Amino acid sequence: MGLKKLLLKWQILLLIFFIILSIVAINPKPGRTGVVVTSIGDGAFYGKIDPGTEIYSANIVGQKTKEIKNLNDLLQFQGSKGYLNLNTDRGSKKIRLNGNEIFNISVEKIKNNNLKFGLDIEGGIRALLEPVNISSEENKTNISISEIISILETRINVYGLRQAEFRKLKIGDKNLIMIQIAGGNKKEIEDLLSKRGEFDAVIPIDIKNGSSFKLGKFIEGKNEEFKVEILNNSIKINDKIYHLNETFYLKGIKFKIRNLTEKRVVLDGFVYGSKDIKEVGIPPQYNYIGRAQGGGYRFQFGIIITPTGAKKFAEITQNLNRVVGPQGESYLSEKIHFYLDNKETDALNIAGDLKGREITNPVITGYGKTKEEAIKNQNSLKAVLRSGNLPVKIKIVSIDELSATLGRNYLYLIALAGIITILLVSSVIFVRYRNLKISLGVIITMFSEVIIILGFAALTRWNLSSLALAGIVASIGFGVDDQILIIDETKKKKERYTIREGLKRAFFMIFGSGITTIFAMLPILIAGFGVYKEIAGFALTTIVGVLVGILITRPAFSKYVEYILER
Repeated sequence: MGLKKLLLKWQILLLIFFIILSIVAINPKPGRTGVVVTSIGDGAFYGKIDPGTEIYSANIVGQKTKEIKNLNDLLQFQGSKGYLNLNTDRGSKKIRLNGNEIFNISVEKIKNNNLKFGLDIEGGIRALLEPVNISSEENKTNISISEIISILETRINVYGLRQAEFRKLKIGDKNLIMIQIAGGNKKEIEDLLSKRGEFDAVIPIDIKNGSSFKLGKFIEGKNEEFKVEILNNSIKINDKIYHLNETFYLKGIKFKIRNLTEKRVVLDGFVYGSKDIKEVGIPPQYNYIGRAQGGGYRFQFGIIITPTGAKKFAEITQNLNRVVGPQGESYLSEKIHFYLDNKETDALNIAGDLKGREITNPVITGYGKTKEEAIKNQNSLKAVLRSGNLPVKIKIVSIDELSATLGRNYLYLIALAGIITILLVSSVIFVRYRNLKISLGVIITMFSEVIIILGFAALTRWNLSSLALAGIVASIGFGVDDQILIIDETKKKKERYTIREGLKRAFFMIFGSGITTIFAMLPILIAGFGVYKEIAGFALTTIVGVLVGILITRPAFSKYVEYILER
């Protein structure tokens, strides 16, 4: 087998594909300098720059430019007079300084890759929150701790905050929520609790050029026809012209042009806003989770809408058509789309019998493949609908800033230790087999496994704690044993059987060993997710490493060994 033929083997191509995919996911950018703004308080920067802005350098206009590598570099300009020029990823920003401003700002170094690290490496913040009166008779919100966590998680997803870990705690008779944010700060916790999201429920209307739609029956008691003519990048409705993405009002209902072609226009009709959602999960008897026809689980819950919101819903839906689903169910021709701060979070079918009806207590329904997924989807949907102020008051019991117990120097040490380990193992293999090419193959295989595991962590945004990194080392250790087994079984061909027979024997043992390791890690993984996520990180990276070895790197290594020994 020649080198070209080896490189075209599907096992080698699969390995190369996953290495490239992992490098893209990790997105290494060595040498990047600068800081990213994580929060801004009252002071010189308030209203001038936004959180998430990357700052590379700064200078007082007319003076020497300085690279910004940390917060102290930026604080050196505090007390200066003149115009502070910031070189950022969003262009040059000039801030006038009078000499007495406070730089109330938090920053962190710009990351050189997409990998996320745990509290023990990166540091961060931990907060204990107490929902006030959640279990008292005075609480009429019908909300649970799990639903509050879903609301906070929804806010994190929408507002682009860091990945956070939430945990329910019960201390005495108090129900508490613990939040941990790696690399976070106190300001982020306060923002998380004070944010007020702007919720919109939107139903589109698809209209042909020259056609019309109706509004007014439920608001004014009589419908009015609104004829639509399509122009160049605009439309004309009853002699008034509106442009693409422009918002306008008809009969007190907000509309926006979603899409526009030569023959059709899609108008978004805003039926509900944050103020229109009065209650979620009310009445309680409408709350339901149960098995669905055809498998999976169906959930439902009730909401209370203002009469104004109900009228807008009826006005828009009277223009939709009824359609029949695959199981005979009746739906309207358009879905209702939920937006939180202009970001779409969900879209649901509308029951056919709701066309043109003023419903102040609609029932929201959804689906999940498992009961756990259905509960999660239900809580997430409730969280979006409750996207304004939190339904109960949240008291901050304590906030602790956690310094990294290991720090980023630990990463360099573990990387150095890993490289030394790989070289030592390869040296032992060379001494045993007296074959430099086989040792080189072992080195490449181990490095490939590390890259693919890190690529998985970057792709899933998994926080790499010290235990998770230990799991990577453990999985690579299992891999070395498998590689030695492949080499030994392949070399026996001269004595008893062919190379292919040797590889079959080797992979039978490798699969058995790998499955045993995975089953041993599963209880740790399950227990870790419920109690201590760092332990789950060890189990997860070990399992991923074993699967990467069995499915990707071992088959490629076996072809490489076959190629070397045949020559």
